[in-house]
Amino acid sequence: MSDIQQQNQCNTEEVLFGAVQHNLSDILPSASEVGHLWISYLAECMGVCFLKYYVAKSKDPDIHAVLQRALDVSSQRVNTMEDIFNSIHHPIPEAYGERDVDTNAKQLFSESFTLQYAKLMNKFALINYSKSLSASSRSDVRRYFSGALITSLEVHQKAMEVLSAKGLLEKSPSIVTPDRVDFVHNTDYLGNILGLGNQRPLNALEISHIVTIMETKQLLKTLSLGYSQVVKSEKVKRFISQEKQTADKQLKKLATYLDDEDLPQPILTSNIVADSTESPHSDKLIMCHVTSVIATIISEYGLSASYTARKDLAATFASLSLEVLALAKDGAELMIENGWLEKIPQTANRKELIN
Repeated sequence: MSDIQQQNQCNTEEVLFGAVQHNLSDILPSASEVGHLWISYLAECMGVCFLKYYVAKSKDPDIHAVLQRALDVSSQRVNTMEDIFNSIHHPIPEAYGERDVDTNAKQLFSESFTLQYAKLMNKFALINYSKSLSASSRSDVRRYFSGALITSLEVHQKAMEVLSAKGLLEKSPSIVTPDRVDFVHNTDYLGNILGLGNQRPLNALEISHIVTIMETKQLLKTLSLGYSQVVKSEKVKRFISQEKQTADKQLKKLATYLDDEDLPQPILTSNIVADSTESPHSDKLIMCHVTSVIATIISEYGLSASYTARKDLAATFASLSLEVLALAKDGAELMIENGWLEKIPQTANRKELIN
């Protein structure tokens, strides 16, 4: 019996507003908790596969230390979540494993890129785990998510420090510091949806969201370039090539907003892709990873639009999001065709049961 199972059966929690006690093993997990655990387990298993390969190819001691710590963290998370699944008597996702990674394959990405990758993946983890924690009530699940937040912050911070020390850290553009607080005095501040006439300059939040999306899209573009060289399935290769074309097009569109303000564009420095054609990962893992990053970009577009006051920029975010949604649909259909898309646990079909 695992430590978590023993703890759940033996430990009781005292509620502050009375002498009521309860046994955690008697409390059913909520749909939110199961859903977030399920997705987190897939993500961490995926991370273990990529990090095992990156660690095996890493030679720089500073980068190796960050990648190894990230691998250790993800491996421990996988074990903890398996314990939680077992304690609530829930099936464990098939996810990804040794069959999906070949650490003997030739190096595909530069070490500096793998460090950028570790930084961005832990940034996404910070966002997702904060949502997961806020949607959970069971103490064991909340304990896992809160711990994951702490270790994600640790790895993200260490990756930032190493990137900065090596001159590889790409920062958001700086803007002029205002000499006073000001207010919006008329609706011209919102601009027009067609982007015609004199539009006001971008504000700090709008710049931040443009840069964030471009950074994620550049990551996906680099991954797609490398993966397109090594995947075995022609259908997967066509999909990845289609994704790269979409990324190129959207990056150019987003860059125009920065160019109009004479602001520098973010660039993932030293994102070198080698000429290897040996695949370090299964087509299943590559496809699932690409579609996961696509899903992240869709959420970034939605969040960015909600924080944007300029109508033309909000319209651009919405338009580009629709393009990526169409790409996500194609990706989901290809994964279903190959039997790679695991079902997230769902509620019972009462109509089917009744009939």
